[in-house]
Amino acid sequence: MPRVLHTADIHLTPDDQERMDALRSLLDLAEQEKTDVVTIGGDLFDQPENVEQLRTDLRNDLFSNQPFEIILIPGNHDIEAYRGDVFFGDSCTVITEEPFGHWTAPDSSIRITGLPYRERPDDNLLLSLQDREPFEGTEVLLLHCSLDAPFDDHETGDEGAHRYFPVTEELLTELGFDYYFAGHYHSPHQVSFSDGSEFTYPGTPASTRTSETGQRRVSVLDPDDGISFEPLDTFHYVSRDFTATPGAEQELLDDIRAWAQQHITDSSEASIHVDGFVEMDEEKFHDELTTAALPATVTNETRNVEHILSHPLYRSFEAEVEETDWDDETTAKMTERTLEVFSQLTAQGEI
Repeated sequence: MPRVLHTADIHLTPDDQERMDALRSLLDLAEQEKTDVVTIGGDLFDQPENVEQLRTDLRNDLFSNQPFEIILIPGNHDIEAYRGDVFFGDSCTVITEEPFGHWTAPDSSIRITGLPYRERPDDNLLLSLQDREPFEGTEVLLLHCSLDAPFDDHETGDEGAHRYFPVTEELLTELGFDYYFAGHYHSPHQVSFSDGSEFTYPGTPASTRTSETGQRRVSVLDPDDGISFEPLDTFHYVSRDFTATPGAEQELLDDIRAWAQQHITDSSEASIHVDGFVEMDEEKFHDELTTAALPATVTNETRNVEHILSHPLYRSFEAEVEETDWDDETTAKMTERTLEVFSQLTAQGEI
């Protein structure tokens, strides 16, 4: 069976070179790893008009003379881009047939059924898929959909809570495919269905919004190992929240410095958010914080509470805490909340 690399939701625009670079990077990876087929599960373009601005570059530079086949379907963002006679290159097959089309490997070991995007699955479509021509090899359904699973709404990009082409595990397993290669959700997910089939979202190959954090990936179907994720060295956002505790500022700064060194790369844009309370002078802490976090941008919401720590009421609270059997997490939460209340009362002149 051929090796397949799956991606989706690239959202190409003329103004975002990082996304074109990500497409180039994943195609280079496909060649390096001797991939036989690359599938793109919709939303290659961010808007339909982008196709005319970018199609010739794709045809001449990326989608021709490749040692693998590229199978592409429209998504909800770019469905209108494929109306009419469009040619993307001799290595690219665009499936726009209604209700679906097939691509079969030369050795007949795998067949990919491409489902052009539509708003909803209807009975006629589902019956047509169930009654498709029999095939003895591995079957893959390539689609752009919203799987009914516990994923966050922000993972669909800028569509909010609207569910495009909603599907469930029960609906898909009735179709009888071995693998479901999907697009639309912008974070990578893999789901094993009850009938033994597998479903995957690869996520965006380059972050398109700040909520898409972490190194980006592609899904890979290996003849021996099934579906796995492979990382890409492409543009992505990384972020981390930290909470400061009075007296532990240096430990926090060390943690931030270590995180920055481990997670920030040339292909990432990093941000760090710090809240909580400090004993250090606020300006001194801010200077050391921004230095430790470099090159990340920093949002510093910490406040100095040295005057609170010496207050008799707060010292009484600390003594009471010493007598409890709270675990570290509970103690930290109660301390933070108490400091918050003391800060508010101090600002109001009530203590």
